[in-house]
Amino acid sequence: MSEKIKQMSDQEMERISGGAYTGSVFAYTVQEGENLSILAHRYGTSVSVIAELNGIKSAKNVYAGMKLLIPLKA
Repeated sequence: MSEKIKQMSDQEMERISGGAYTGSVFAYTVQEGENLSILAHRYGTSVSVIAELNGIKSAKNVYAGMKLLIPLKA
């Protein structure tokens, strides 16, 4: 996960977040019963932004205890 983050420029994050990216992220640990859709709604982003930021190819690959980076909106 961290290699993907290091390689992603601010311009790339702007592109995938539709221009709503502040340049900051926070680490979040997925809790039992949560999924990307719940997290995207809670933090005002999209499933595709969280997935791309964390190198997730399928939402089925998200599990309780997994650490994700969540972008902060502008």
